[in-house]
Amino acid sequence: MKTSGTYIVKDDYTLEVNYDYYWMNGDHSTPPEDELEVTSATLNGMDITNFYMEFLETTIMSQLYEHAQENK
Repeated sequence: MKTSGTYIVKDDYTLEVNYDYYWMNGDHSTPPEDELEVTSATLNGMDITNFYMEFLETTIMSQLYEHAQENK
């Protein structure tokens, strides 16, 4: 299954991270699987996708997974 979503952090700034989340629940012979792919990132409306991929991804990835799993 697949869903797309946006994770938003609002403070003195607005960070929006758009993603695609894929998952399979698994069964008795196949373990569950999931994958999260960031498609774009903006900061106060400015595209920072490359900056996000190079510097921020490892910092925020666990929060993205949690958001994606709660909203699938």
